[in-house]
Amino acid sequence: MPDPFQSSTQIKPEQVLDIIVRRRWLILIPLCISLTLGLAATLLANKTYMASTLILVQQQSVPTEYVRSVVTSSINQRINTISQQILSRSNLEKIIDQFGLYENQPTMYLEDKIAGMRNRINVRIERARHGAEAFSISFKGGDPGKVMRIANTLASFFMDENLKVREAQAIGTSEFLDSELEKTRRRLEDRERRLSDYRSKYLGGLPDELETNLRTLDRLQEQLAAKNEELRETKSGLNLVDSKIADARREAQAVLKATGTAETTGIASGISDTREKLLQAEQAYENLLASYTEKHPDVIRAKKSIEKLKKSLAHEEGEPQPSSSDTSPAASETRALTNSTIRALTLSRSQLMADIEKLKGDINTIEEKMVVYQNRVEDTPKRELELQSLKRDYNNIRDIFNSLLDRKLEAELSVNMEKKQKGEQFRILDHARMPEKPISPNVKKFFLLSLIAGLGLGGCIIFLLEFFDTTLRRDEQIEDDLELTILASIPKLKGSGDKNRSKLEALAFLAAFCYMAGVTGFFMILNVKGLDRTFNFIKMYVDI
Repeated sequence: MPDPFQSSTQIKPEQVLDIIVRRRWLILIPLCISLTLGLAATLLANKTYMASTLILVQQQSVPTEYVRSVVTSSINQRINTISQQILSRSNLEKIIDQFGLYENQPTMYLEDKIAGMRNRINVRIERARHGAEAFSISFKGGDPGKVMRIANTLASFFMDENLKVREAQAIGTSEFLDSELEKTRRRLEDRERRLSDYRSKYLGGLPDELETNLRTLDRLQEQLAAKNEELRETKSGLNLVDSKIADARREAQAVLKATGTAETTGIASGISDTREKLLQAEQAYENLLASYTEKHPDVIRAKKSIEKLKKSLAHEEGEPQPSSSDTSPAASETRALTNSTIRALTLSRSQLMADIEKLKGDINTIEEKMVVYQNRVEDTPKRELELQSLKRDYNNIRDIFNSLLDRKLEAELSVNMEKKQKGEQFRILDHARMPEKPISPNVKKFFLLSLIAGLGLGGCIIFLLEFFDTTLRRDEQIEDDLELTILASIPKLKGSGDKNRSKLEALAFLAAFCYMAGVTGFFMILNVKGLDRTFNFIKMYVDI
């Protein structure tokens, strides 16, 4: 199905050329007008200049193997931070007052001035210099001299602010580490004090003394066994002495009874009873001393009883013995021998009793020591867990303290490096120079817009005229549309006036074309040489 909007006949190139030739004035006149207006707009537009400074981020001069910088932020972060500080309200007000900007606009609000200043300042990261980090600071304005000076001033601000920021960051890091180090030092000293107090409190029962306690416990067990054996032997000796004393007494009584001396028998029996009471009192006194001190009432009472028994025994032994007329020689000899034997055995018994009491005291002492060491051995696992917990906290805090100490020393070196400006710095590679060619107006852009506008306007007019034009201009139109056969064609007759009009039209077209070419050439000169140089050249030529 044919498209109704599509022409049944295809437009040929010669037809397009014919339209252009026929409608040449509709192309040339709009084009001349648009180029003229574009040139006027270019010449009358406010000129804007831009000056830029290229700054290289120079790495620190001290090798990082020796001193590591605490400033670890990237170049983008630092430049953004510094840019915010440079573009602050107070700083921009200083620049406006210093260079007298916006003097010709006294009614302009300060907020608008600051906003305009921010829009005219541009900071851009450059990475095209063999991988080195660099950035450029550019400023736009109408006065080339002020633009250059402001760009250099902004660059100096960036360099000074970078040094301040790096030094402040290094000092802040050092101060933070110092405060954290002091806190950690106090915590470490507290853990050391706790660990020392724990060791002092449980001295002798610590895990590293377990082997010593076990050996001591074995030695005490051996000593206890030896003391028990010695105690049994001493008790056996005491029983033997008691048996001898009993035998001596029975033997003496038997002899005395055989001699028939009742008085002597009574005296010997009385002396023996008193001595036996004395021995029992002394044994009771020793038993009391094992449990109480000498100031205890029972001990004092037992001591007084012993003194009375000793006096009574001395009194009985010191009484005058019966005369020889009343006592036989055999009785006297038997009594003396018995008393001497009993006295010797009694002394031996007293010595054995003292040895027994001493052995019992030694055994009690050994058993008390064994209980102490046994408790130490039994509490060793518990002490080990507690000590491990204390040591773990102490070791962790000590590691943190050592790490902070190392970082603190590195931070101090970094601070000194920043103060001596041996760290990363900004170095100006290209200072801002006075711009000669304005960046605005854009001559090339104005020319292209003017050219497109002129051609577009002329093309639209021609299209509309051709669309509504019903004139038959080609033979095929007569044959196709009117369905008539052409027999002959008569050319247009030209008179003398037509020839002059053609010449004038040609001259006018040539003049318009030359004007368009001149405007186009002037656009090219402005684009290549710049507005200022072109105007200076024209002024110089005119002055000549």
